[in-house]
Amino acid sequence: MPMIRSTILFFIMAIAVCGCENDIQTVMDLNSNKAATEHGEDIVVIYSQGGRVNAKMMAPTMERTLDKPPTTLFNNGVKVFMYNDTLGLESTLVAKKGKYIEEQPNENYVYLSDSVVVMNKKGEQLTTNELNWDPKKRIFYSTKEVFIKTPTDSLHGWGLEANEDFSEKKILKVSGPITMQDSTAIN
Repeated sequence: MPMIRSTILFFIMAIAVCGCENDIQTVMDLNSNKAATEHGEDIVVIYSQGGRVNAKMMAPTMERTLDKPPTTLFNNGVKVFMYNDTLGLESTLVAKKGKYIEEQPNENYVYLSDSVVVMNKKGEQLTTNELNWDPKKRIFYSTKEVFIKTPTDSLHGWGLEANEDFSEKKILKVSGPITMQDSTAIN
């Protein structure tokens, strides 16, 4: 009788061990594709530095991957409000797509694309198809075609460097005619 029990127990354990086999690559693929993505709706992100709010970003949806580096996609539009030190609105940015990349704890970047428009409180407007924003340095930059309209001027070119409130801006390669108001003219 003990021999029969031992034999039956051996066969049950052999069947159990054979039935619990998993392909390790399948398990890894499942974990990397499914568990490493977060989804959200009606997103609001507040950027602050030194205890002061710099900007507020809003988007209808987001998808965040936890790969290295973690990346958040805003594929259904994004709107950003930039503030001065007293929380006064300095500029507004809208784009059809955005990507937030978390390089390191203090090095994060926002890449905006598809119909990007920035408007400051003076009524100056930047239009481009691609714009990069560094929230820590509080600057915009691009290597793509840019159009800038002010109440008195229209500028066109490729490449841009500008501060967040868009009060200081530089087109890297200006193209086309430039019309400037004469600052010495008497009104």
